[in-house]
Amino acid sequence: MVLRLKLSVIAPIGTSPPVVTEFVQYVEDGLRERISDLTVISTSDPYVLSCTDLAEQAVRDRYPHIYFHRHQLGFEDIDSQDRLYEFMLDVAKLLRNQVEQFNASKIYVNSAGGRKDALIALSTLCQFLPVSGIFHIVMPDVKTFNVQLERIKHEIEELGRAVDKRAYYLSKRDLFDPLMYPHPSTYSVVRIPVVPFPPGVLGNLAKILKGGKTEIVTTGLEQRHIEMLVDIGLITADKRYVYPTDEGRLLSTLIKTLVE
Repeated sequence: MVLRLKLSVIAPIGTSPPVVTEFVQYVEDGLRERISDLTVISTSDPYVLSCTDLAEQAVRDRYPHIYFHRHQLGFEDIDSQDRLYEFMLDVAKLLRNQVEQFNASKIYVNSAGGRKDALIALSTLCQFLPVSGIFHIVMPDVKTFNVQLERIKHEIEELGRAVDKRAYYLSKRDLFDPLMYPHPSTYSVVRIPVVPFPPGVLGNLAKILKGGKTEIVTTGLEQRHIEMLVDIGLITADKRYVYPTDEGRLLSTLIKTLVE
């Protein structure tokens, strides 16, 4: 018996739902890879939820074999440091669940949707888990694209309010499909390099960041690495010990969520 590798995709979404379906189209039809699970991350903003409805119906219409999962954050925007930390911890659990719940052997992250601060945070977390690829979508004629998207804003909102979203989508398919699935020649997908942390280094770092103080000679880290951790505010140090900062303790929690 041949075991099929399972590919899971994570895609934050904002007010431009086509970035989700364009990436699905790229993976399925361009790379010729079969997606098993697609998890779309949205805020609680009403229009973003309507955009998520549109993405869900479009994916289920053209790629019915994909399991579409919705992951809604408990807030409308990342508007503070605490919200950013909350988002990072939430997504750390989500990344881990791709392996534990969906049995994913590969994880792709589409970084084209959502707010830039959230995408930066998500890309950072990908260094701590063996994510197979981070991608971004580039649309040269973005002005025309935005005009077309604005023209169907009313229909997107109506879809969000519809009781039978499937029926409403099918009734407007001729309007939605050209925007959700443009010709591949109208956009490009770029792969963003990410260098994963070796598990041993992550383990040593997590021990330092979750403790009260650690003797430098027992950290397992090079002096230059310690100096870099001090420079970015994850630890403080004297001649003998290193001490985690509040940000360092948060990172320790994130690492633990991802790798333990």
